[in-house]
Amino acid sequence: MVMEAIRVLHYGLGAIGSAVALLTATQRGLEVVGGIDRDPQKIGRDLGDVIGLGQQLGVAVSGDVNETLRRTQPHIVIHATVPRFHDIYPQLLACLNAHASVISTCEELVYPFGKEPAAAHELHRAAAQAGVTVVGAGVNPGFVMDLLPLMLTAPCVNVKRISVSRVVDATKRRAGVHQRIGAGLSLDQFREHVARGDVRHVGLPESIGLIADGLGWQLYRITEQIDPILASEWLTTPYGTVAPGQVAGVRQNARGWMHGRDVISLTWEQAVGSRKAHDAIYIDATPPLDMLIQGGLHGEHATAALIVHAIPQVLAAAPGLMTVLDLPTPHYRPRPEPLRARERG
Repeated sequence: MVMEAIRVLHYGLGAIGSAVALLTATQRGLEVVGGIDRDPQKIGRDLGDVIGLGQQLGVAVSGDVNETLRRTQPHIVIHATVPRFHDIYPQLLACLNAHASVISTCEELVYPFGKEPAAAHELHRAAAQAGVTVVGAGVNPGFVMDLLPLMLTAPCVNVKRISVSRVVDATKRRAGVHQRIGAGLSLDQFREHVARGDVRHVGLPESIGLIADGLGWQLYRITEQIDPILASEWLTTPYGTVAPGQVAGVRQNARGWMHGRDVISLTWEQAVGSRKAHDAIYIDATPPLDMLIQGGLHGEHATAALIVHAIPQVLAAAPGLMTVLDLPTPHYRPRPEPLRARERG
């Protein structure tokens, strides 16, 4: 059987998309065949220059989705555009029409069956008909606050409750992160931005849905609360300062309820000046399990690794819309395997 390199197309070249592209460009067994972005400052430039690789890749970034898919004929598309499922739905259909599998960083695609069940099932049918696989993946949601806690229940029995907290220091993160957490806003401005949906982390209800699905728990309610973290001192970032009393970041909690009590609690904090960044998981079970990752997982680096490690798994998976629960346990791979598991549709 002739084995070929996996042809990878990158759709969306923002911070996350570029981080993944930097990794795929250095992996044996993967061939980067193109890049797509809507930014006119990126269109026409060599992909290697756009992502900061330090060398050219010989492929130009395009703004024409359908033409690029038709010309490059990728086995898989790494999709990294926006976090809302309804916004990416037509983008995914374009990939399916080109008979390309997709791994997307869209937060709501990690578990779309809770909020958008009809659209999720339609996408599943379209992917199955095209003979390709679609998966939402990333570090959060997709791993540290959902898949990893589920994996840690393996040595447990009588699991009663799962609690996860993730604290991220935003001090040196990019400007877009500071905007997303409301850094520098007044309390009234923060409330206005939260009401508009501008300030928040997308993905906590999806993580709860994924955990509940994995455990077979039937939740009757998911609640979510967003609160500001106020600065108690002057804070300096590469993008400005945050005064005492201004918003430094966000504390967001989501809970999944069953039998009259919360059985899943996920707390996400991101703020300028956070001094104790970490990821913590506590499982109330027999035996109880308590895990702490000092410093926490780096969002962009961990997401890039998780997506690259998932490429051969997705290409070997059954056609349709899948979740990370449907894939083998992710782990480090020295190099992706060449394509051989499934013929392209």
